[in-house]
Amino acid sequence: MLFSSSTMGNYFHAFILLCSGSCFIISPLMAGNAWTDVVMVREDTSVTLSCFDSPPTSSVLVTWKIMSASKDRWSFLLSANYIDGQTDGRTSGDLAGKTFKITADASLVFRATAHAQGSYSCVIKQGDKKLRERIILLALIKLTVTPTPPVTVDSTLRLKAQVSPSSVAAWGTWVSSSGEELYTEISHDKGSLLSKLPRITKKDNGVYTCRIRVHGNNGTSVSEHRVNVTVNGRAVFSFINVTHGEPRSIAALAYSLVTLTCPPILGDYALLYWQCPDSKKMELIFQFDRWRRITNQTKAYLYLRDPASLAAAGNFSFLLSPALKDGGYYKCKVFLDDKAFSQDNRLSVLHGNAKPSHNALDLSCMYTERSQVKSVSWSYVQDPSRSLQFAAVLGRITTSVALPLTPETAGRYACTLYLKNGNSVQYVYNVTMANIDPTVSPGPTLPPAVPPAEDVSAYSYVSSFSLLLFLIPMIAVAVGVLLWRQGYCVTHRSVEQSLSHHSGEVENVYENPDDLRQTPPQGAVYMDLKPTGEMDVYKELDRDN
Repeated sequence: MLFSSSTMGNYFHAFILLCSGSCFIISPLMAGNAWTDVVMVREDTSVTLSCFDSPPTSSVLVTWKIMSASKDRWSFLLSANYIDGQTDGRTSGDLAGKTFKITADASLVFRATAHAQGSYSCVIKQGDKKLRERIILLALIKLTVTPTPPVTVDSTLRLKAQVSPSSVAAWGTWVSSSGEELYTEISHDKGSLLSKLPRITKKDNGVYTCRIRVHGNNGTSVSEHRVNVTVNGRAVFSFINVTHGEPRSIAALAYSLVTLTCPPILGDYALLYWQCPDSKKMELIFQFDRWRRITNQTKAYLYLRDPASLAAAGNFSFLLSPALKDGGYYKCKVFLDDKAFSQDNRLSVLHGNAKPSHNALDLSCMYTERSQVKSVSWSYVQDPSRSLQFAAVLGRITTSVALPLTPETAGRYACTLYLKNGNSVQYVYNVTMANIDPTVSPGPTLPPAVPPAEDVSAYSYVSSFSLLLFLIPMIAVAVGVLLWRQGYCVTHRSVEQSLSHHSGEVENVYENPDDLRQTPPQGAVYMDLKPTGEMDVYKELDRDN
């Protein structure tokens, strides 16, 4: 494990290697490596190191030295007298195949190759007196864009910055051409900053900037380095080789949590497809871009499992709380750079309900994605050996419990679904009097329910009005009978003339007196009428006559 430390306001970087209980210090800078500034430049570019911020007012001797990253001592490079803003003496020299120059303002100029990496010391002397020393750490940054532009549409663009020495980077990020900070992974032990643009489009054309703040400089000192990205809009990338995982066959109760797994790859983005049972069309229901932090989904109750720790866990997975209709075939695809990985999940969902009737309680369970189901059956939990009768149709199985319940029929009933791979899921219903809804068997009409207190007056008014409508025709009948008895109602036709004959059967609102006499009274009041002759006035007959 590597650690960095600082002392007395100047940054002293050392690395402690812990191994097998013993530790020792290793340092690419070794002794005297408390630097004044850090200069970061792109590898294999020209660099200029300044000796002082403001030129001295008197004549001084400027001496440049180097301590390579692989050495622990200073090596002389160049020296020159600085007089009235100009240097004289030796202005160029070679060291290990590298050429160094001193400019007129005493700056050191050279090419920043990998072999030139290290610390540089500029010592200012006046006579034998040392006035000041500035130590500058040269850090290199290497930028790579993969694939090499122009980039194909739908490919994954990788922007990488490699900093050396690795410990120098305190913070960094990649910035898009529009000024938006991209999600950037920083590896401090390796000194790398990585950002990606999956499924790139023509809109991603532009200049991208890597911003880095280094240890040793003040907090506002940020080094910026740019690359240009172009996209070839006429070519589309396709994943030729796809690695397939072992298919999963799972079952779950409706509205319980079930995990839909993806390939165990820390990918750049993931796509989840769904094919509902008895359909051949696959639907894209979830998209997640780990770099852009974009999530799109079309199905409710579907979530990424712990998305905040995806980088640490290294695994995409989904949590689903399925309804019965959510059973089916799920395909998860994970994409990493130019590679694709696929994982299939086939899900059967089991859901149950109970429906009471006047003489039985019907227990049903429904299930989807039948293609992987081996069997479904009902059982009585208290006595599994008891054989239950049940009816089965496509995707549904029903058993009935006779009502009223008895101690032998009450209890727990289980509907168990078995998959072809041996997995199973079970729905259990506890049959008690508490979950049997009351039913009304056919019979006499029940009296109306008592209305609420606030509606009593209205109810009384309606009841009185209904009673009045019933009494009016009864009173009319009684008055009519009385008038007949007094002789006010006279007809010149006999009653027999008012009878209608059809097919030899009598059709009349009055009953046949002969038939009535043969039938014992049943508590009802009957009136038999017949003509008296001349005036055809009706006369009430006694039941005994």
